[in-house]
Amino acid sequence: MPAETRKPKPDYGVDAPKVVRNFFLLGAAALVCGLALAKFGPRSIWMATLVGTGIAGGSIWMATAGLMFFGSKVLKVRLRERLLDEIPWRGDERVLDVGCGRGLMLIGAAKRLTTGLAVGVDLWRTEDQSGNSPETTRANALAEGVDRRIEIKTGDARQLPFDANSFDAVVSSWALHNLYDRADREQALREIARVLKPSGRVMLVDIRHAREYAEVLKQAGMIEVQVSPPNLIFVIPSRVVSGRKAS
Repeated sequence: MPAETRKPKPDYGVDAPKVVRNFFLLGAAALVCGLALAKFGPRSIWMATLVGTGIAGGSIWMATAGLMFFGSKVLKVRLRERLLDEIPWRGDERVLDVGCGRGLMLIGAAKRLTTGLAVGVDLWRTEDQSGNSPETTRANALAEGVDRRIEIKTGDARQLPFDANSFDAVVSSWALHNLYDRADREQALREIARVLKPSGRVMLVDIRHAREYAEVLKQAGMIEVQVSPPNLIFVIPSRVVSGRKAS
């Protein structure tokens, strides 16, 4: 197929790119050192221990980097589809994705809408996701054919730029843990509850703090709050927190 007619593909980037890079580099260095010691080092028990540690540790670090990369590129898209299918969509909802990044959940929600709108908000930090920018998110939405059903804003999860009771559903994936202070995470969760309509639904996916999220959401008026067991589709287990706002 000629390049000018080839349909662009969405690219949802790599999560925690510096961590992936560091794991790979450390693993490669340890593996090379282990192999070098095996070939040129003296023969002794302690040297055999160093060799084994270098080769085994390096292999594990490199494998971890590979799994994180594969998870970002392939597995998280499959997980998105499974999770969003659990929401009973009508098609006319207003949906908010908090920390939307390059648009994984935002675009997944938009694909389930007909007359509704999916809104993404982010601070666009590239240390959390590679190539994170509004322009990249719009390009992904165009590639997925939902550019007319999304809206992108720059904003802080701790002070969402929306009125109360504005959204039928709020989603967020692997974003809130980047708020390192508990008080900041709790403020973001209260904001999520504030902008959610009565009977609206929330679904949060993250690598830690799930029990904390659930407790704060309950205190903010959410009901039927559930926490899933760890999802081992990723190297770092993910948990899903879901619930519905009281009417």
